[in-house]
Amino acid sequence: MTDKAQLRRETLAKRDALSERKEKSGIIKNRLFALDEIKNAKCIAFYITKGSEVDTRSMMDEAINKGKTVLVPHTEEEIKLVKFTSWNDLKPGKFGILEPRTKIKRQKSPDVVIVPGVAFDLQGYRIGYGKGYYDRLLKKLKAKRIGICFDIQIIEKIPKHGHDERLDSVITEKRMVK
Repeated sequence: MTDKAQLRRETLAKRDALSERKEKSGIIKNRLFALDEIKNAKCIAFYITKGSEVDTRSMMDEAINKGKTVLVPHTEEEIKLVKFTSWNDLKPGKFGILEPRTKIKRQKSPDVVIVPGVAFDLQGYRIGYGKGYYDRLLKKLKAKRIGICFDIQIIEKIPKHGHDERLDSVITEKRMVK
């Protein structure tokens, strides 16, 4: 069995080499916004895209246009969700990921959390970047957990540990894994 570090390296290399990321991100967005969980959500937590991840910018804009509250991560020792107000209010935070300069504490818990990852499996487990930030965040939230990724990031089974949190579903440009 491959270890997580090797799976992470191999999958990141595939994702970085992927063409048509913008088009595929658009398909994923359409699939995401077709879900009842998203239609009915009043508050959604998104990640802000870094590198070759599925692009969440148009998803966040659409959620705001539909009157939803959008939360994004602010990371120190752990992830805190803060209100997203504007693309102009972002600055690089820990790990170089953009986050709001203005830290407006969230008034409510998200109904849905859109979860990033490097690789996802058919049971709803994921490999992130190896620090466990999202697993610790998910443990505290009662929200629906939806991973988004490109189909090349889906693998059959990820080696999992006791602290790994399971997602409710994963959406790619080709399918939805529940």
